[in-house]
Amino acid sequence: MNPWALLLGLFLYLGLLFLVALWGEGRGGRWAKGPWAYALSLAVYATAWTFLGSAGRAATEGATFLPIYLGPTLVLLLWPWLHGRLLALAKTHRLTSWADLLHLRYGPGVLAPLAAGFLVVGLLPYLALQLKAIAQAFLFLSGEKAPLADVALLTALLLALFAILFGTRRLDPSERHPGLVLAVAFESLVKLLALLLVGALVLLSLGNPFPLAQARPHLHPLLLPPERLSGHLAWVSLVFLSGLAFLFLPRQFHVAVVENQDPRHLPQAAWAFPLYLLLINLPILPLALWGRLLLPEENPDLYVLALPLLAGSPLLAFLAFLGAVSAATAMVVVEGLALSILISNHLLSPLLLRYRALGSLLLWRRLAILLVMLLAYLYFRLAGEAYALVGMGLISFAAVAQLAPAGLLGLFWRGATQKGALAGLVAGILLWTYTLFLPALARSGWLPEAFLEGPHPLLSPERLLGLKGLDPITHGFLVSLGVNLALTLGVSLFSRERPQREGRTGEVRELAALLERVLGREAAEGFLQEAQGLSGREAALRAEALLSSAIGPATARLLLLSVTQKAAGEEGYAPLLEEAARESKEVRAYAQALEAARRELAEAYERLKALDQAKDELLWAVSHELKTPLTAVRALAEILRDHPDLPEAERSRFTALLAKEAARLSRLVEEVLAYTRLQAGPSLEKRPTDLKALAEEALGLVTPLAQERGIRLEGSLAPIATLTDRDRALQVLLNLLTNAVRHAQSRVRLELIPKGQEALFRVLDDGPGVPKEARHLVFEPFQSLSGGTGLGLYLARRLAEALGGRVYLEEGEGGAFAFTLPLEVVDADSFGG
Repeated sequence: MNPWALLLGLFLYLGLLFLVALWGEGRGGRWAKGPWAYALSLAVYATAWTFLGSAGRAATEGATFLPIYLGPTLVLLLWPWLHGRLLALAKTHRLTSWADLLHLRYGPGVLAPLAAGFLVVGLLPYLALQLKAIAQAFLFLSGEKAPLADVALLTALLLALFAILFGTRRLDPSERHPGLVLAVAFESLVKLLALLLVGALVLLSLGNPFPLAQARPHLHPLLLPPERLSGHLAWVSLVFLSGLAFLFLPRQFHVAVVENQDPRHLPQAAWAFPLYLLLINLPILPLALWGRLLLPEENPDLYVLALPLLAGSPLLAFLAFLGAVSAATAMVVVEGLALSILISNHLLSPLLLRYRALGSLLLWRRLAILLVMLLAYLYFRLAGEAYALVGMGLISFAAVAQLAPAGLLGLFWRGATQKGALAGLVAGILLWTYTLFLPALARSGWLPEAFLEGPHPLLSPERLLGLKGLDPITHGFLVSLGVNLALTLGVSLFSRERPQREGRTGEVRELAALLERVLGREAAEGFLQEAQGLSGREAALRAEALLSSAIGPATARLLLLSVTQKAAGEEGYAPLLEEAARESKEVRAYAQALEAARRELAEAYERLKALDQAKDELLWAVSHELKTPLTAVRALAEILRDHPDLPEAERSRFTALLAKEAARLSRLVEEVLAYTRLQAGPSLEKRPTDLKALAEEALGLVTPLAQERGIRLEGSLAPIATLTDRDRALQVLLNLLTNAVRHAQSRVRLELIPKGQEALFRVLDDGPGVPKEARHLVFEPFQSLSGGTGLGLYLARRLAEALGGRVYLEEGEGGAFAFTLPLEVVDADSFGG
């Protein structure tokens, strides 16, 4: 490809990224604040290492590229719980990095600045990896032979400028950058689409590489799992290493914690990001195999670019180049921003405060990004060309992992002390330098090769204490982290100190004036609004949090001393992290309690409304239902009174009607009384009951009504006994049978059968059944389909529930009601029978 055309395309793409970021700062802000943008922004983890280096590692070492992505996937199982705690602390104390958390947990001292400085040095190989990837890709596609270092230098300067434009538009780094998040999410989509398209094209044009690889014995190791103990140990170590790196990489903390818009996005990210990692790794092994088969002399890190050219698609090769640029740019922008914050907050701010130059902090933060990129270029010149892309990245992973003992133990173990954390971190740094960083320089020729042998066989940098059979990365990681963890635990157990923190209090106006001098008028006005109603101590803590996020916790504390005084009666011996976690937990618990109380009040209000409506319906239904039989009784009585000379046959007929209406009136009164008693809560008197005899009695009581209507009663009753309230159970059966007789055409059938730990009554009739649209109302009070109060089935259901059973409507023709009772016994034996 023409190098100028390639360069023009690169600039146009970077311009598009900048436009996406500007759109995210404006109208596109709602997209940047959504859960998908958050999940895709986490894919900043997938850098040029993933896009180009994974295929290179798969081509030389097989499936050992997979643990780099299994580690984050396993960590995400703890994501909502672990990061929920981090988010609560970050929101309360405006944390911007793990170094801030270490300062918060262990107090002032050298621990946080040491961690910040070490992260900058430890991540230089990772940043150099991005420079090398872009430079290699550019020279490969352009066909130029220019020195790799020259292209890397131009790339470093360009990406530094891009990072400055993206991430340092404001002083306060804890403020969210929706434009940055949207640009990173866009780049994540570009690199995923590019890699999937490359894989699809290669497979469609060249076919399946696996049968060909199986026919070549020298490629078999690429298809097999690790062998021997050392291979399994390396695999597990890489999973553990990548999981810790995902937690402690500064850019991951920035996108996962600082840029988080809503904690409710965490559960979706916990499954969406592993899905992204799965998709972006699908083409890796096929590309690696085809590269080994067709391009055995080519640099494996360039297979993703070379194979599209071999397949005759330079346009797709250019898209792959843009995917690699996207992967590297996203990483450099966010990592550069995160490292510049670390440098300015923990290293530069105390110096600038001493020389009264805090006003230039934003400028120094921008210069810090440039400095970091130039240092990464320097590392690339010193050691970058001696390692494959993945090897360079793993050295940085091992460096970042050194923060894990102090960070995780400090977050979850009260006994962790500053002395223990400092001892472990110093030991880890020294061993990482001796076993990984300096050997990289030695392999590049900047140190004598004799350094790799060490002053003694037991002190060899890659075989400490005689550990053999491990690859250098696994050896350096296990040794440095193991000693780090052991010292953190051991020294903490023997030091048993608590970080002392003097409580401060101050006037809100003075605190606001300090914020205005450092952060500007807007920050001061926002603080005045937040500080309304806060005590002096709470206002001082809030002001300190605002200053800490912008200029670092140590400098913020020093500035605060000038406008505050020691809080009276403040002991200050409780660990600050525990206090913050407790406060966050109490606030959440209080908010949950308030929400629960609100729901209970709303439910109680709705119940009162329902009861009031039920009362009105009851009065209306009772008055309506009683009016009809009362009117009939009155009319019949008047006829008998006014016509004493009625024929005997007429008098007998009127008397029978009068008795019938009186019985109906009595039944209505009984139903209403039963309803009111049920609302007050039924009292039960359980005793041994023969359910078959109970069912026969119910059939006998309903027989007169059935004969009157010409309905045939049938029974199929199994002998069953249980412990229950006989009268209540009989009332349920009578209500169900009476309802069935009223709706049946010719017959009603009652069945009693055992069903597991229950006795099942089924009342079946051959009537029209319950319409589908009325099935949900059939057990509601005052909902009658054939006249009446509609209380019979409602009373049956409530009584059955009081007995521990249930009444429900079955599917089928006609009416089919079921009534269950639990089978209980008076005395249970030792086996529960």
